[in-house]
Formats: sequence, C-alpha cells, structure tokens
Amino acid sequence: MPTSSDFDPEAKEQQLRAESSAWDVSNPVPAEPEDIPVIDISTWIESGDDDDLAAIGAQVDRACETVGFFQLVGHTVPLELISEMFEMNRRFHELPLELKQTIRMDRPDWPVGGVGYLAMYSRKLPTRAKANLNEAFLVKGNRELGMDHSQWLPHDALPGFRDTVERYAVAVNDLALRLLPIYATALGLDADFFAPGFEHPSWRLRMTRYPPVPEQLEDDADFGIAPHVDTTFFTLLLQNAAGLTIYSHTRECWIQAPVVDGAFVVNSGELLKQWTNDRYLSVRHFANNDASESRYSIPFFYNAAADHPMACLPTCHGPGNPPKYPTISYEQSQAAAQGE
Repeated sequence: MPTSSDFDPEAKEQQLRAESSAWDVSNPVPAEPEDIPVIDISTWIESGDDDDLAAIGAQVDRACETVGFFQLVGHTVPLELISEMFEMNRRFHELPLELKQTIRMDRPDWPVGGVGYLAMYSRKLPTRAKANLNEAFLVKGNRELGMDHSQWLPHDALPGFRDTVERYAVAVNDLALRLLPIYATALGLDADFFAPGFEHPSWRLRMTRYPPVPEQLEDDADFGIAPHVDTTFFTLLLQNAAGLTIYSHTRECWIQAPVVDGAFVVNSGELLKQWTNDRYLSVRHFANNDASESRYSIPFFYNAAADHPMACLPTCHGPGNPPKYPTISYEQSQAAAQGE
C-alpha cells in the first residue's frame, strides 16, 4: 500500500498542469438534457427520511461515477441571498482598481495568503503558464482562520458587502454539511461517516468577474479560467450566465454547461477522487468570457479539515482493487497547489 512519503504534492501539481495543457479543448458542443443531471434534495431536506436519503444518494453516486458534475436544486440557501451575492459581486468589481488593489492577494504586509483581491491576468488558482481573463475577491476559512483573517474594504467603500459575504459563507457551509450524509450514503457508508473530518473544514469562497473579451488581450490569456480539475472534495458553484465548459467522459467531448436558475453546479475534485480510489471522477473544465458583457460566478471550494487523514474509503477497495493512494491529509496533498 502506498505511504504518505510516496506522495509528492509538487509532482502531483506538475502532473495536473501537464495533463491540462495537453487537452484538446476545441469544438465544445451544447449539453444534451441528460449530460449534467439535475438532483433535487428538497424531499429529503423536508422529511429526513432514510428512504429519501438513499434515493438521492443513488442519484449522486451515478452522477459522480459517470459525469462528475450535477445541478443541485431544492437546497437550503435562500434565493434572495444568492441574488444579494451576485449584486455584491457586481458592485465590488465596479469599484476603482486603485481601491481594490489596497486589499490585493498575497501582499507582503498581510499575514494570510490566498485572500483578498486577485487582479486581472493573474496566473494563480489554477497556476498556469498563461494568464486568466478574470478578476476575483476571495475569502477562506479553516480550523485557525475566520473572517477577520481575510481582507476587507472599509465599510463605507461598499456598505453591506462583508455582511452579505459572511451570511452567504454560513449558508453555503451549512449546505455543504447537509450534503455529506448524501455522499456517505452514495458510497455505501454510514450517513455520519464524513462528519469527523469536517468538524473544521477548509474552504475558499471566490467571487469572480469575467469581463467581456477585449479587443487586445494581454499575456496571451486564452480563457476566463484555464482548463483544470478542482483540488477539492467538492465545489459548489453559482453562475449567472453560461460560460462553464466540462469534459463529458460519456460522450468523449467538451460540453457547454447550461445555467439552471437558483441551482448550484456541484462537481467532485481530486481530493474526493483520491479518497474514493478513483471511483468518482475529477472532471476537466474551464470557463470562457462572454463577447459583449461581464458574467459572474461564485464557487465555494470545500475540503476536509487540513490535517484529517483520508484513508481509502472501505467501500472503495478490496481484492483486486487495492488502494492507489496513501492515507494523506489535505495539507499534505492538494493544499500546496492552492497556495496554502
């Protein structure tokens, strides 16, 4: 069985970068109705019934094994709060660049990395040779970090901004915790199996603006977000307009993800792929910009506690299918690729 000393996070990141640069991302096609399942969890949220949980778990299992993405509806995040977040996302990015740069990410005089304003044409998150045509505001949390550790503009620069972001972070964290029993059930585990690993989850919230494609591009920026796979357990994404493109393993082509009003696009990442011994997909995807107007997205990247040891799940290995990955924590594996 592999051991943690066998796992080189830098080599893993280089492997992911090399693979993504080799993908042929030309000729994406519109999604067909069954390409990305729509999963409604409202019945189980309302009833708490084990049969309802089992039915939803079966849907999630199929989605994660065959697609790696699904549209989540019937969730617990209020639609009014989602609307507020998109409005605050738009208003933040309309602020003068000079003001946003006062809270720029990874500035030397701020002790926490990976939070604050990420300017246009960055080569971070994901790290790639070419720049990304987007700008973003990011906050994160874990066992040690709370909202006060992120960077914030003065209240009078954008009244209500921090309050909205904090309320949304609480709501989407609550939703993520509600999804854990579904994933456990999908994998044939006790419903509370994942609970110990997520008592102090590691998460990152990103509010992104993809501007219209300019006539003159800087730094050979080919994408809003370059092709990549997420390094997460799962990602909960809100998007206000089409632009997300994913690779369909079933159809063996790139497909353009539709927008479902009020839905989260949920995808599994490398952490869950490894934890399930490659049973679940970690799907290739990228984002493009609209030609005429800005589009906005709000992904929430969710992981187990940074130091939680993730041994191959008991239902994902056996005779003839030994564990492919060592027992390893987020901080030993994917955290390095996220600049933690």
